[in-house]
Amino acid sequence: MKQTPDNQEQTHNGSPSTDNTDVNVKPLIPRAMLRPERRITALWLVPVAAALLVGWIGFNTWSKRGLEITIQLGQGHGLKRDADVKYRGIVVGQVRSIELAGDLNGILVTAVLHPQSSTLARTGTQFWVVRPQVGFAGIEGLETVVGPRYLTLLPGDGGPQRHFVGLDDPPILEEMQPGGLDIVLEASRRGSIRSGAPVLYRQVRVGTILSVGLTSDGSGVEARAHIDRAYVQLIRPETRFWNAGGMAAQVGIRGFSFQIESFESLVSGGVAMATPPNAGPVVRTGHRFALAVNSEDEWMEWEPLVVIGSSFLPPGSPMPTPLRASIGYREGRWLRSAKSCDGWVLQTDRGLLGPADLFVPEGEVDRESIVLEVAGTTVALGAEPVWSANGLVLLDARVSRLVWPTSRNRIATDPEDCLAVADRSAPPLPLVVNRLTSGEGAWLIDPALSIDTRWHGASVLSRSDGRLVGILLVTDDAPARVALLAGQRDDE
Repeated sequence: MKQTPDNQEQTHNGSPSTDNTDVNVKPLIPRAMLRPERRITALWLVPVAAALLVGWIGFNTWSKRGLEITIQLGQGHGLKRDADVKYRGIVVGQVRSIELAGDLNGILVTAVLHPQSSTLARTGTQFWVVRPQVGFAGIEGLETVVGPRYLTLLPGDGGPQRHFVGLDDPPILEEMQPGGLDIVLEASRRGSIRSGAPVLYRQVRVGTILSVGLTSDGSGVEARAHIDRAYVQLIRPETRFWNAGGMAAQVGIRGFSFQIESFESLVSGGVAMATPPNAGPVVRTGHRFALAVNSEDEWMEWEPLVVIGSSFLPPGSPMPTPLRASIGYREGRWLRSAKSCDGWVLQTDRGLLGPADLFVPEGEVDRESIVLEVAGTTVALGAEPVWSANGLVLLDARVSRLVWPTSRNRIATDPEDCLAVADRSAPPLPLVVNRLTSGEGAWLIDPALSIDTRWHGASVLSRSDGRLVGILLVTDDAPARVALLAGQRDDE
């Protein structure tokens, strides 16, 4: 028989017994497992907060560092480190360093533009040093006589750029409005024409000479001229140009006489022009004209009927010619007092259009005492107005041959960018859309835009299409507003 351990019992078939009742077997007792507890203490917040603070300071410093650009100039003209970079009189950056260029051909200026002005660094942007300059047109950069020199710029319209070649002298036209016309004038000799000289029409400046030089074969002189957008319609194939600089003197039996085109052309030279009636369509950019030495008497008598527009309006848009109007009357029943009201009215093909207070005085008025004068002509007020709405009146009367066609009127609802025109010899008044709010039959003008009563009755044109949308009303007893033509249809 096999021997078995003492703690096992042999069964009848020789297999060990599975009985676990042996007193020598110890029971299993559960044990506790000790594991270290993982806890984030408050001490860890200190380095985290410090790292976040350092990151914020670094990002804030990086975002305010500005845009670094380099400008190569031929001469420094007294420019110093830490000088300002200005645009429209506002500081937009500073000069950081000035050093000679690597090839010793000029200097290299490093400047930093403020973050909000970094978009000025674009392809086509021109930089130059502002310094005192005395020329035929006057003194420029006068503030730098006692103050420091500084850089200024004329922004381009291209993509981002960091390296620029500056100008030795300011550009002839610091701001060239789009829609203008460039032409070439050909002459046998230069005469008194120079860059910056005016192009005159009836002694009014309509353009500028940009450059003067020899032709490619040296057979003559050619001058490149820029015509302002408002006067492009004057330039036709039959337009004549002549040298208007200097003074034409004549000595005869009646004595000594002289003639000048203008004082500006006498000092700086210039070109005058004239356009005959029915002179053909407007020319294209690059058209060449012959420049005569003197004008002919016939040219002085030409009176073309062309559209003179504005740089604020689309090309070819006509400008209205408001007429000065004044109404006088006696007010009151017993103690009568003299009253008057002045403003502007517009001669349309259906009558005089203007503010109601220029045509129909309110209150107790002696009707027989009313006197309305428009452009020096007395207008009778016996008949009823043809149309009236929104504080405007259309009166059946005609006093001027300069007529505004009603077909160029438009009904407007929502505020839009506009242009107020009153005295044609004075600049028009732009009205931007964010200064206008919709009202009942009118657009109310922000009181922050100070407009005096001299604009009462001015014609208001839309800058998008040049059409008449309303009349400007400026009185002492109500806020300034644009009275809309909403009650008058274009086909009335």
